[in-house]
Amino acid sequence: MSDAHTGVKKAALLLPEEALRSYVSARLAETDGKVGSSPAGIEVEILDVSGGPPPTDRLSQFDVLITGWRTPLLPPELAHFDDRNRYLCHLTGTLRSNVPRELIASPKWIVTNWGTSISGFVSEMHLALLLGVSRRFSEIRRVMETGEGWKRELPPGTSLFGRRIGFYGYGLIGREFHKLVEPFGVKVRIFDPYASPDDIPASATRVSSLEELFRESDIISIHAGLTAETEGSIDYRLLSLLPEDGIVVNTARAGIIREEALLQAVEDTGLRFGLDVFHKEPLDPDSPLVSSPTVLCTPHSAGVVANQFEMIWATAQANLLRYASGEDLRFVVDEKLYDRMT
Repeated sequence: MSDAHTGVKKAALLLPEEALRSYVSARLAETDGKVGSSPAGIEVEILDVSGGPPPTDRLSQFDVLITGWRTPLLPPELAHFDDRNRYLCHLTGTLRSNVPRELIASPKWIVTNWGTSISGFVSEMHLALLLGVSRRFSEIRRVMETGEGWKRELPPGTSLFGRRIGFYGYGLIGREFHKLVEPFGVKVRIFDPYASPDDIPASATRVSSLEELFRESDIISIHAGLTAETEGSIDYRLLSLLPEDGIVVNTARAGIIREEALLQAVEDTGLRFGLDVFHKEPLDPDSPLVSSPTVLCTPHSAGVVANQFEMIWATAQANLLRYASGEDLRFVVDEKLYDRMT
């Protein structure tokens, strides 16, 4: 709880020891188990959670809990431990494996994540994959490596200008990606049952089913979370609705596409794929996805950039400052958003 004499809020950084080097940057200098008092007036103490989360009564001593990718699932009883209002600052995006739904639903807790801060990075890689697949980078590289055929033996790539792109999911990353492709004059269709009418821009067309999305698109751009509704929702029948030179780009979750349908489409069709996520990771080097000239793969790295952890801390510290100052927090995770997360 806060120090009654100084007004400093007490926070606990809940990470396993091996993850601290990645998360704790020069912004927060570690000294004797403390991370120091930030300008927000919040004193952060490191609690090693390698063996699991601390007991509820220990966690209840803090005003703020700071969690991340490697934090174990917190005990649900925290939601109703006492009548104090508390803040959970999740450093990264998806948090269902770290934060129980009871905390999201509790009026005594407010929970935030990194919000839009990484959306630009992921959408940037998504665009890179789309352009690489469109211009047949995998095939070009093979020709360049062998020196056989040169460009006359290659089928021409396709331009992005004026093509029909179907968005499966229109959350934060989908919206950022939409901004990136707008200059290409693309025709956008969106399938997202959870998006409100205000989320859909006037320049896009909302469709009512995945079948309609695939039938009316040249490119499928996947941005949905992996939920009971989306898992395995793309099968071979849907993929076969795309035109012969159709493209699918997935930087979201591999499980949205049925694995057998993906492999069959790679083998039997002319479809091309840009993939950053896979059903088994790391991807087997002998996988047909690696050897196929119609697939461009990256190793689940769409959100990874050189200054990633600096960005994570900057976003978190900005919210911690707002919390200590009594201001509204950004990137609040409510029950609706939580249920849509992977």
